[in-house]
Amino acid sequence: MTYKTLLVAVDQSQASDIRLGLACDLAAGMDAHLIGVCAAAATAPPMDDLYSGGAMLGEALTLFRDFAEAEVGAAHARFQELTYVRRHQSEWRGRIGLPADTIIHEARGADLVIVGRRTSRAPGHGVDPADVLMAIGRPVLVVPPRPIRDPVGRPAVIAWKDSAEAQRAAAAALPLLRHAAAVHVLEVCEPDATEGSERRTADIVAWLGRHGIAADRHSHEPGAEGIAQDILAFAETHTAGLIVAGGYGHARLREWALGGVTQDLLGSAPMSVLLSH
Repeated sequence: MTYKTLLVAVDQSQASDIRLGLACDLAAGMDAHLIGVCAAAATAPPMDDLYSGGAMLGEALTLFRDFAEAEVGAAHARFQELTYVRRHQSEWRGRIGLPADTIIHEARGADLVIVGRRTSRAPGHGVDPADVLMAIGRPVLVVPPRPIRDPVGRPAVIAWKDSAEAQRAAAAALPLLRHAAAVHVLEVCEPDATEGSERRTADIVAWLGRHGIAADRHSHEPGAEGIAQDILAFAETHTAGLIVAGGYGHARLREWALGGVTQDLLGSAPMSVLLSH
């Protein structure tokens, strides 16, 4: 298994340049096709004056559409500049609309979707990775603005939980795990569940071994700061460049309201995180 088509969200930010550079490196290493995507919404603010609003609204919509087209055009130019050496193995998809909706629409032709963290520009001018993750049947690689390590060639951590989401994420990550310097399977569990955890992580290590990937297994008790912080601390201790995890095993609204591992990883992981829902 390998990735033959990568889709990356592009904009005009420095974080986008870093993300696109990573996507180019992955595409080159796997001889994969690269699709760059950008969208911007042409939305105008509501008009308070009902009498003059009609005429002004038409002008405002035209103006905001011009702004959105310019934004997409600038992102396209940046994509062409940074992918010039791979111009025969790359293509561009840009349109006016909500960025997350566009990524979701275009993901059908990709093996891996690469996006950044949510910023204040979402949803009209930026991608919320949670929106994408919940709506597509592809793994999502979330790249922080300044990743502390490359996700390829460095150790990787599989944050294991016995769930369908974690199973999908581990399977989807195989092409990246094959290039990892080391692979660690970590399950954070209560002391009375350690025996079951050891059995589960041993099964994952054996499964990875049959794919030619050597891995170590670890079972840790949860700390006071929460499971996400336990995972991040473990990843930092092992100088990991990639965390692999299932995404939103609980309802997304519940995680938003009460907190959860996915929400915390999306918001604070200093290294890339591969998620699957």
